[in-house]
Amino acid sequence: MTTPPSDDNPFRTPDYAAQYPPMAPVPGQPAIPHWFTVKVRITLAACVVLALALGSLAALGLNSLGGSGTPSDGDCLYLTRESGDRTAYHRVGCGSDSATYKVDRVYSGSSSCPSNGYVRFKTTTGSGSGRTLCLALNVRTGDCLRDIDDDVKVTKVSCADPAATERVQVLTGSRDRTDCEDADEIRVYTGPPIRLVCLAPAGENI
Repeated sequence: MTTPPSDDNPFRTPDYAAQYPPMAPVPGQPAIPHWFTVKVRITLAACVVLALALGSLAALGLNSLGGSGTPSDGDCLYLTRESGDRTAYHRVGCGSDSATYKVDRVYSGSSSCPSNGYVRFKTTTGSGSGRTLCLALNVRTGDCLRDIDDDVKVTKVSCADPAATERVQVLTGSRDRTDCEDADEIRVYTGPPIRLVCLAPAGENI
């Protein structure tokens, strides 16, 4: 005599399991792993979208990634050279020793700067228009610099530093280059304010 399964029998097959047997896989089609749930698929799709977005942003250039928003007139910054020979800006306080440049002018789109004394920096945006920053040396009379010929590496240093190559004299209100005595390089900035930055060998007039 067989004993009918009771509710207390842990090995009893549930009624609904008998009514709904597992579906056989479709021939030629691999079974979907149990872990490939809707939640997993949504997460994977989001990762793909994020990767594509980051790739598109990188293609626009690093110029637009140097700070929180495009600098305005009077802001100070320094430049770095990133991968792919691109240049990025970094906003800092104008009193910082690392603040080698001050933004004199900001133009929408691609533009030229008022004089050849400026470092012209073109930012990029998603629309491709961007802005043009006209960067002047952020210096005062008595400052000394090294690597003046490299817009990215130029640095303020002590005038006693053997690496110092240029000593600065700033003449506010003048654009007459003859006012710079013994300078081996002169930069004219239209400002405001209009000024000359005279760069003479660091060993002179110290």
